[in-house]
Amino acid sequence: MNHRLTVAAAAATALASVALYPLISTTGWFFAGLLAVIVVAAVGTLTRLRPLPVIVCLLAALAGLFLYLNVLFAGPQSFYWLVPTPASLGHLLLMVGLANSETTRFAPPVPGTNEIALLAAGGIGIIAAVTDLLAVRLRRPAIAGLPLLVLFSVPLTTIANPGWFSEVVVFSLGIAGYLALLSADGRERVRLWGRVVHTWPGQREPRGPDTRQLTAAGRRVGFAAVAVAAATAMPAHCRCPTRWCR
Repeated sequence: MNHRLTVAAAAATALASVALYPLISTTGWFFAGLLAVIVVAAVGTLTRLRPLPVIVCLLAALAGLFLYLNVLFAGPQSFYWLVPTPASLGHLLLMVGLANSETTRFAPPVPGTNEIALLAAGGIGIIAAVTDLLAVRLRRPAIAGLPLLVLFSVPLTTIANPGWFSEVVVFSLGIAGYLALLSADGRERVRLWGRVVHTWPGQREPRGPDTRQLTAAGRRVGFAAVAVAAATAMPAHCRCPTRWCR
């Protein structure tokens, strides 16, 4: 089981979720979403203990996400604060409806209410489940960038304008998480290349190939790519490095 890839997928989702910060005035939604990512990663790890079908793994991750949201936002309406009930389900649906009305009534950043936190945590958790499924279960980390891109696209559909500096920072965090995910997968693939050959009886089983130099080179290339992308994202009128952008 590749725990490194699981952690990388969770970290990439958490870093990409920072792109939602200009939409909400407080930071409570981020920590609720971060816990949702952790829950999804934990459930995904448990499902990989046995060779289960892909759809079962996805449904298990979504079920774990629902239980987490139920405990966090509808605990008093649940059975022993844990088991969902019709009352807790109705409360969650009511909160989702209120969150939708608040997003249409207020311009970003909207107030950081519990309803908004529920909506954000649920969305981040769903993205985490899809990313974990693609990157870890199906071993398609490159395609896993598509659900992460959704988190970047959400602010673009609004009138939020955080400024070019914040946009560069958010972009750098998101692309760094994605490159770390690709690096973790590449390191695992290199480690599994070839097969073990024993030259004489009783030989100790050799370790996998040393990937430290390759990993270091990948980090340097990734850092350079992030730096170039961040530089090109700066406004065109910021031509002089000694002048503040207006």
